[in-house]
Amino acid sequence: MDIVSWFQLATICLLGAVSPGPSLALVASNTIVRGRAYGVVTSLAHGAGIGLWAVLTAVGVVEVIVDKSGILLVLQSLGAFLIAYIGFRTLMDGGSNLLHEKETGATDSNPLLRAASEGLLISLLNPKIALFFLAIFSHLVNSDANRTEIILMGGTAAVVDALWYVAVALMLTGSNIGRLLADRSKVISRVSGSFLILIAVYLLGEMIRGLL
Repeated sequence: MDIVSWFQLATICLLGAVSPGPSLALVASNTIVRGRAYGVVTSLAHGAGIGLWAVLTAVGVVEVIVDKSGILLVLQSLGAFLIAYIGFRTLMDGGSNLLHEKETGATDSNPLLRAASEGLLISLLNPKIALFFLAIFSHLVNSDANRTEIILMGGTAAVVDALWYVAVALMLTGSNIGRLLADRSKVISRVSGSFLILIAVYLLGEMIRGLL
């Protein structure tokens, strides 16, 4: 892969990452409600999931998944229920986790493991990501691509995506913004939780409309 092709690949991955969607909503919500560490870990795990999608596209697996409408339906259903679960949990927590982390600097390994699982699953269970890679990313894949090129594609997609969402997490927890958000943590958790639930309802509605 030459430098021009790599730059095109990185640009497409960046454009895909910055486009609004459930992933951005989740990273922002996790960061605002639970703090910087939670948001950064969510972002890094999300990037890993994107890298996996890139590799699956390069080896032709995504095309098989898209052709099997049942698989996409399962992914969409699981993704919507995951977002709904996170939304309900955010509503129930009431912002207490954010205040605890801000005051004590606590970063328990269990919450961070949960952050990683959420970031990874939200990327793997989003069928629109599969469609994005098949429609756009696949055109950059050569039929004779070797293992090194495939790993480079996956790594590029993962790093670009992770860096974008880490930047979002850091921006949302900057000194001034972080203090402002911490002062309004209960309201923010309610708004974030409700917004995630609405996204889940929308995704389920789109799935049902597709079946009718």
